[in-house]
Amino acid sequence: MFKYIKYIYEIYENQSFSKAAKKLYISQPALSSIIKKAEDELQLPIFDRSTNPISLTEAGEYYIAAAKEIIEIENKIKHKFKELRTSIEDSFSIGGSTFFCTHVLPNLVDAFTDLYSNYSIKVIEANADELSKCLKSDIVDLIIDVEMLDLNIFNSIKWASENIILAVPSQFHINKKLQEYKLSFEQIKTGEYLKEKYKSVNLKYFKDEPFIFLKNGNDMYSRGLRMCKKANYSPNIIMYMDQLLTSYYVSKLGNGISFIRDTITKYEDPTDKLVFYKIDDIEATRNIMLYYKKNIKLSEVTKKFISFITNNIL
Repeated sequence: MFKYIKYIYEIYENQSFSKAAKKLYISQPALSSIIKKAEDELQLPIFDRSTNPISLTEAGEYYIAAAKEIIEIENKIKHKFKELRTSIEDSFSIGGSTFFCTHVLPNLVDAFTDLYSNYSIKVIEANADELSKCLKSDIVDLIIDVEMLDLNIFNSIKWASENIILAVPSQFHINKKLQEYKLSFEQIKTGEYLKEKYKSVNLKYFKDEPFIFLKNGNDMYSRGLRMCKKANYSPNIIMYMDQLLTSYYVSKLGNGISFIRDTITKYEDPTDKLVFYKIDDIEATRNIMLYYKKNIKLSEVTKKFISFITNNIL
């Protein structure tokens, strides 16, 4: 009866057959058929389909509680076998978003392996939601992220901090009204803009402008909404993107305004297609964190990489 665990558990986590089917890369009818087989075997319904969102029946609650115990046992076995493998292989894996995997980690990994040529590191790219799942399921040993993860499950180390700025297409008329706040690519790249003589703009001036946001579940999504709310409006969001780099490129094409990290300018080519603005909000600064799972023994290579990366900031 537990051969259906991953399907039942995914529905339980997402409270939706359609969302679970998408995560499992199967069709919704196929998933419904699998759950029906499980319920036929149990001779009891697992999900109450009359509620919105879908909920567990009494039998379903018992099944999920048992499933969690089984998953925990499986994870312990994985941990042990991984410890045994790691002690032999001298390798580990780190996960990050497109930005970190494209611009930040390659140089850090190269510098680290130059020092420790006997170690190997695998870099895995994923979005915000997938990163924590990869870490939880031992697909990666370490992740670099700006999201706030569950500190009951993960240990965290502050690696660096970064500033969030606005990237506004240069042809937008709002730029003419905000001449005293405008910043160039070079001023952002060099950090010159952080000096007090450069003014921070209030987001209220952009209330009628189109925005490009990251999808719900990203820190930049919730942070951007909160900052706009403090300026007394809900942003006019015309597009949702998976990755921050994508939103930056789409803004550069002239489609809308994006919240971006200032460090993008260190890695991208100079452009006059965007005007940048320093944001007058405390939430325009955030921490970049390193996360790894609690209650596991870190390999020597992982410990050395954490030590190395904490001494080599963005």
